[in-house]
Amino acid sequence: MPRTVILNQEERDILDIQATSTANDGGYQNFMVRLQSMLDRATNELTLSDSDLARIPKYAYDYGQGGWQNRLEAIFSRTLGPRLGRTVNP
Repeated sequence: MPRTVILNQEERDILDIQATSTANDGGYQNFMVRLQSMLDRATNELTLSDSDLARIPKYAYDYGQGGWQNRLEAIFSRTLGPRLGRTVNP
């Protein structure tokens, strides 16, 4: 079931760090640019599909530590929880 989250200004700023020119550089980059395009910039609402909700913790935790994890946690931990919606390990 899709879920709408409302980003605060700090979360929105972190989402916007990803350069839109990187959309073709890989799965994570494409995903972040797509999230930017889905954000309602008037309300800061972002409606996430079931697929999006599954990809967020996957990109954060299944590909090693580093910038991706930190960025996704900074954007979504307030609304999705400390494990970004993941209740068990894959």
